[in-house]
Amino acid sequence: MIARCAKLLSAHPQCYSFVGVIEGWEFPWVKPVLRTEPMSESETVREQGGWVLTASIANSVLGFGFWALAAHLFSSGAVGIAGALVSLSSLATSIGILGLDNGLVRFATRVDRPRALMWELLLIGGTLSAIVGLALSATVLTLSAKDLRVTLTEQQFVVLVLLTVVLTGSQTSFQITDGSILAARRSQYLAYRAVAYGLVKILLLFALVEATVVGLFGAYTLPLFAVTLVSFFGNWISGLAYSLPSRLGPSIMLIFVGASPVAYFFIALQLAEILNYIPESVSKSLYAHGSLHDRLPASLTSSMRRLLLAILLPMVALGVLLAQVGMTIVGGTTYGNHGLALQLFLLATLPKAGIQLYKAQFNVDRRPLALIVMGSALGLSTLAFLAVGLVRRVDPDWLPLAWILGGILALGVGWWLSRRRLPSQPEARPSES
Repeated sequence: MIARCAKLLSAHPQCYSFVGVIEGWEFPWVKPVLRTEPMSESETVREQGGWVLTASIANSVLGFGFWALAAHLFSSGAVGIAGALVSLSSLATSIGILGLDNGLVRFATRVDRPRALMWELLLIGGTLSAIVGLALSATVLTLSAKDLRVTLTEQQFVVLVLLTVVLTGSQTSFQITDGSILAARRSQYLAYRAVAYGLVKILLLFALVEATVVGLFGAYTLPLFAVTLVSFFGNWISGLAYSLPSRLGPSIMLIFVGASPVAYFFIALQLAEILNYIPESVSKSLYAHGSLHDRLPASLTSSMRRLLLAILLPMVALGVLLAQVGMTIVGGTTYGNHGLALQLFLLATLPKAGIQLYKAQFNVDRRPLALIVMGSALGLSTLAFLAVGLVRRVDPDWLPLAWILGGILALGVGWWLSRRRLPSQPEARPSES
């Protein structure tokens, strides 16, 4: 149906002024927008061109500032090597990208699955560019060390080659992503990103000044690499941070309070973890459903929230009442005396259920940074509360309170992020509220 409509509109472009047009379809972390008001092509071109110009100016001005500061903070030899490698990585990017970025802008609107096309181009272009960057940087650094007597240690040589590979792959990712942003008419994000990247790499200059040429080249490369990691591995980073308290908590306790309290703590944690499987399963199902339709209606999320509350509240209440019995069944009377730990862990499953729903929403909306922020808020705050309890020598049975406090804090962060709309995101339609 969508393909037929696209063909009809391409054959009769004058119809764009009278029908809804989907925008943002190829910008992975923003929900597509249905625009129905009359459109002026010249106005759109001027607006998007203005943002592209702003991004170019920001790149130039902040890039000039970066190299001006580098010339004052680093030796001329370090600036020469880093500058040569930056230019070389740009050459490797131009060779490896094979014009795929421009092709994406031209043909993305003509394919049925533009997002899938973008990821395929990222894989092809990124891999080829990284290989070319590896070959060129290793060759040039080897020849310069031999013929020009550039002094580099073996470790510096390896790090510089690796940084060139990282920079080349990241630049390729950026250029292909730029193509998707242009095709989706979201050029303002190019300007936002250019300013952020320029400022961060300037700040890194001062932080890495002692690392000589590696620090200079790293300051130029690492911000790009960080953004690429967030885009590709946001869900993995979020999941790692999310699981840190349960994976690391018992080990920290072992250092501070000894083995026996950890045994009671660990058994209580495992028993309560059974309830966490319920919201986790619902979250995965929501993610799969939302990915299929490329949207997750607020009404569906609300109904799942009510369902989870209807299931979990009675189970948590029953578990709190029978916590001592459950611990006794598992480990005997000694474990039964520590039922308080299980009660607190059971209460902690309630905010974590809400967090799982936000996790599904951010996954569907392709908001990796939101996933990382919420997951990190949960993991780091829980560990911080646990550390405070250990330092203050709180009774180990009360330490699971850290899981409750961390969960409430992360739930609040998820709620705030879910309502913090990006400039191109529409307000929820009545049918979704």
